[in-house]
Parts: sequence; structure tokens; C-alpha cells
Amino acid sequence: MITSAPSSALFGDDAASTSSEAELVRRAVAGNAGAARELVRQFHRPVYHYVYRMLGQAQDAEDVTQEAFVKAFRALHKVDTSRPLLNWLFTIARRTALNHLRAKRDWVELPPEPSSDALHPGEEAERRESVARIWQRARTCLKAAEFEILWLRFGEELSVQETAEATGRSSSSIKTLLHRARQRLLAGKETLR
Repeated sequence: MITSAPSSALFGDDAASTSSEAELVRRAVAGNAGAARELVRQFHRPVYHYVYRMLGQAQDAEDVTQEAFVKAFRALHKVDTSRPLLNWLFTIARRTALNHLRAKRDWVELPPEPSSDALHPGEEAERRESVARIWQRARTCLKAAEFEILWLRFGEELSVQETAEATGRSSSSIKTLLHRARQRLLAGKETLR
């Protein structure tokens, strides 16, 4: 995350964070450019990473992220400030990315996941290869909705409820899609080696 705040604060686990988000939203709606810049500063990176995972290309992800923020700021006066802002932004980013994919009609393989762990270089390379194979397999064998749910839940580390809110689905639907995605991946695990 770009901010020095703990990631839990960005996901709305902290009541103070939600109220400060609400204050930033209120000020941005009132025309305060500094508040708008702060919202972008806090949320650009997680939204970009989410979009990048959907699209697989940095330039496309940057364009779609920017478009998503433009849409978000146009509708900022409608946001429910009692809920985490990131979930609302993920919903807008998701719809924008899906529209981009429909227009482009292609899915690109994912690059290896960067690591923050302090592993031996050989272990780190092996871990990256393993992660890359899993996400590559997920990209090729899962339906788009299953991949998206899997990424939000495990790539972005959202809870089932947050994933449901970000995608406009019910929690039970998220659990079902996660189960199906896992089953598909397990069915093809021998090809991951």
C-alpha cells in the first residue's frame, strides 16, 4: 500500500479510518482538490493491482484504473460513507475492466507474483514460479467470474463479504464460486508441476 496506514485501515476494519474516509469523501464532493488527491493517493495502488490482475497488461490497467477513478469521482456524491470506500472502488474498477475486456476480447497470462518475503534467492525463484503456474492455470481453466472471485479473495485478501460487495453478488454465491474454482484447479493440479 502507498499509505503508511495499516492495510486493515484501508479495508475499513478501523472505525476511525471509515470516518476519515467519509470526511475525505465529503470534502472531495464539496470541491476540495486536496481531498480528492488524497483519495487517489490512498486507493490508486490497490485498485490498479486489482485491474492489472484482470487485464494482465500494465498500460491497459493504468488506463482502466484512471477511467474507474474518473467514474468514481463523478458518482462520489452517491457513495455510502458508512461502508469501506475500497469495496465501492473495486466495484467500479471491476465493471470498467470487464467493459474493457469485452471490447478487447482477450485475456493475457499473468506475470509472477512479487514477493515481500526474505527468502533465499533460489527459494524465492521457486516460489515465484509456483505462484505464476497457479495463476496461469487459474487464468486458463477458470471462467472469468471464478478467476475474478479467486483473485479478490486471495490476491487482494478481501473477506467473503467484501468480495460479495465488490462484485454485487451474495456471500453464498461467492462461496459457491470459490468452491468451484478450487475444484477446477485441483482437478488440473497434476499439470501444474
